[in-house]
Amino acid sequence: MKRYSHCPVCGAPYGETAPPGVPSSLLLCHSCGFHFWQNSKPAVGALMTRMRSGRPEILLSRRGIEPCKGMWDFPGGFLSNGESPEEGLARELQEELNVQVRRPRLFSLGIDEYPSDDVAEEARFVLSIFYRCEIEWDAKLTARDDVAEVRWFPLEHPPAEIAFPSNVRTLRDLLRARNEESARDRASGRRGRMSG
Repeated sequence: MKRYSHCPVCGAPYGETAPPGVPSSLLLCHSCGFHFWQNSKPAVGALMTRMRSGRPEILLSRRGIEPCKGMWDFPGGFLSNGESPEEGLARELQEELNVQVRRPRLFSLGIDEYPSDDVAEEARFVLSIFYRCEIEWDAKLTARDDVAEVRWFPLEHPPAEIAFPSNVRTLRDLLRARNEESARDRASGRRGRMSG
C-alpha cells in the first residue's frame, strides 16, 4: 500500500515506522519537526426523496469516476478547504446536477475507506456528512462533472450496486426514518409528504 514518503515542508524522508508514543495518524518529520496529521477527509451527500404513486423514491447518481466507477452514490462530494458542509452541498449539487439545494438538514455521518491504489494509506478515510434536502419539484436534473447518470429509485428497492458501506447504511436508516414518519402522519391523520 502506498504511503507518504517525504515531509511536505522540508522534503526529508519519513522513517518506515512511527516513533514510540506517536499515533499512526501523525507523520512526524525528524528533520524539521513538522507534525503532519492525517484526518478523515470531509465529504457531503444529498438525500433527496419524492413521492411517486404513493411510494417514496430516492435520487441517486451513477459514479463516472473511480473509485467505484459505475456504482450508485448520493449526489455530493468532497468539501473544499475552509468550506462549510452546507456550502459544499450547495456547490456540489450545482456542479453535478445543475440544481439549487433547499432546506438542508443533517441526517447522519459515516466513515468509509476510499479504495484507490494512488491514494496514500494515511489519506484513505472519508467522513461523509449526509443531509436530507430538497430541490424544486420540477427541477431539470442534468448529470454533469463526475456524474455519469442520475435516476430516481424506489426507496424500498434501491439498486444493488451502491458505492461505499456508509451509503448502504444511510439508505437503510433513511427508509426506517421515512417509515416512522409515515406512521406518525397516519396516526395524526395527516397525509405523508416526502421531500428529503
